Amino acid sequence: MEKRVNSIGMFDFSRGFLMFAVVMAHSFTQYFKYWEPQYMTIWWLPALLAMKPVIYGVIPMFFIMSGYGFRKKPMGRCIKERTRYLMKPYVVVGIVVTMLALVKCVLRDGSKVATLWEYGVPFLLGLCPGSMQIGEYYVGSIGPLWFLVVLFFGWIILNLAFQIQSEGSRLLCLGVGMLVCTRLPFLSFIPYCLIQSVCCAFYMYIGYVIKKYNLLNEKLSRQNLIILLIIACAVLPFGNIEVSQNVWALGSLDFVAGAVVGFLFLKLFHLSNRYHGKLVNAFRTAGKYSLYILCFHTIEYLVFPWELVSVHFTGHVIAGTLVTFAIRSVMIAAGCYLVKIYLNKKMKKSRTK
Repeated sequence: MEKRVNSIGMFDFSRGFLMFAVVMAHSFTQYFKYWEPQYMTIWWLPALLAMKPVIYGVIPMFFIMSGYGFRKKPMGRCIKERTRYLMKPYVVVGIVVTMLALVKCVLRDGSKVATLWEYGVPFLLGLCPGSMQIGEYYVGSIGPLWFLVVLFFGWIILNLAFQIQSEGSRLLCLGVGMLVCTRLPFLSFIPYCLIQSVCCAFYMYIGYVIKKYNLLNEKLSRQNLIILLIIACAVLPFGNIEVSQNVWALGSLDFVAGAVVGFLFLKLFHLSNRYHGKLVNAFRTAGKYSLYILCFHTIEYLVFPWELVSVHFTGHVIAGTLVTFAIRSVMIAAGCYLVKIYLNKKMKKSRTK
C-alpha cells in the first residue's frame, strides 16, 4: 500500500468539500426548509434519508480534521494563538456585517437601533442559533461564523483537558461534558456557542487520537468497516443532528453516529488525495482558502437581500438553489481574490523594508 505522509495541504480537499456543502446547503434551505413539518411529505423522506450521511458527517469531519493538528500548549500561549488566528477575522467580519447592515438600513429608512440589535449584538455575544426577541428587539445570529467561535473555544477546552496528565481522566472529563451537552434542550440563547464548543472539543479529541494512532494511513479492516456502518445505519434513520443549533435528537447516539460518519468521510477524502483533475483541484483550492470563504459567505448570508432573489423562484426549488449558489460563488470568489491581492501587496511591502 502506498505510504501517505502528513502534509500542510492534506485536508484541503476535505475542507473544500465542506465549504461547497455549506454554501450549497444554505442556498437550498433558502427555498426548501426540509426540517419544517409541512415539508415532511412521503416523496421527500427517501431523499432526506439519502442526504443523512452528509447531514451527520460533514460538520463532525471538520472538527475531527481540526483536532488532527492539535498540540498541547500552555494555556496563555494557546489562547493568544487562537485569538490571533481565529478571533481577528471574527471581529473584522462582525464589523463589516454591522456596517453593511446599517447602510442597508439607511437606504430603506429603517431603525438604526433595531439594526444594531439584529446584526451587532449577536457578534458581541457570539450567538448561534440566536434569532429571538429580547424585549422589543429582534436579535439575529452570527450565521456560518459559528464555526470559528466553536473552533476557538473548543480548542481551548481541549487544551484545558490536556492539562490533566491522566489520559483516562482527560477522556472522562470530555466525555461527561459531551453527554451533558447533547442532552440539553434546544436553546436560542447560547453565548459564544459554549455548549456546541464542549461537544466539538470531543470531536477534536477524536481527531487527535486518529493522528496519534495513524488511523488515516492504516487500512480499515472489513470487520471494523462493517461495525462502523452498522452503528451509522442504526442511528441515521431515526435521529437528527444540527451542530450549529446544538440539536442532538438522540443525544449521545447522534454524537457517536456523527463521529463515525465523519471519520469514514475523512478516510474517503484522504484516500482521494492521490487523484488529480479539474474538479478535485477546484475543491483543493477552495479548501486552501476555506477561512476566507467562510468569512465572505457569512457576510453575504447575513446582509445580502436574498429575498429579492428568492421571490423570482417561488415554487422552483432547483432553479432557485442553483441561481443562488451561482451568485454566492461569484461574490465569495471576488472577495477571496481581493483579499489575496491585498495580502500579496502587504507581503511585498514587508519584504522591501
